[in-house]
Amino acid sequence: MHSFRLVCFVSTSLVLSGCLGGTIAQQIARSIATSVADNAIGSAVEAEDKKAAAKQPTLNSMLYNPTPDPYRNAMLNMDFAPLKAIQEPLPEYPTEAQEIPIVILKTNPLVQVELFNLLIGEEKLAVFEKARMQGALNLPDAAEWQEWQVATGKIQSPEQSTQTLITFLLPPSFGKPPSGSMATVELSQSGDLNIARYKSN
Repeated sequence: MHSFRLVCFVSTSLVLSGCLGGTIAQQIARSIATSVADNAIGSAVEAEDKKAAAKQPTLNSMLYNPTPDPYRNAMLNMDFAPLKAIQEPLPEYPTEAQEIPIVILKTNPLVQVELFNLLIGEEKLAVFEKARMQGALNLPDAAEWQEWQVATGKIQSPEQSTQTLITFLLPPSFGKPPSGSMATVELSQSGDLNIARYKSN
């Protein structure tokens, strides 16, 4: 078949070269030769592909499997449980800034007192009983009253020209100081007793 085409091509090229002239005949001859060669190569490649396909099984025959796969069927028929949103309460935040109360500690004033004399007997007991009746918070226990001293004295204040007399307690550590001794006394609130805190020279 290919030899017949080639003979026809040669005879045609000779006829054209005689009729039309050399240049145009050569171009037509080249075009016909290229077309014939392409067809010949395409036919050869197609024949080789058919031979190779005949030797190997088709892809569809390899993928086709009539046996049912239980895992595949279970996956296809599987039902998914519906998702439910988990509701959680929001944390409680204070709507307004909480005010922190400021605690102001009030301290009683300390003054210098000159001791005049010590009360004894009924006078001393009367001071303790009066403080107890007024609900004094700094009153020692009744069993310790004997160890504490009750004194009278004058507040030493350079700002005041008049003498201010007060009654105050002397803790057991003070002992029995003599008249004219100086002590630093804490002035109490209403209803409490004045108490000497430090000895002074």
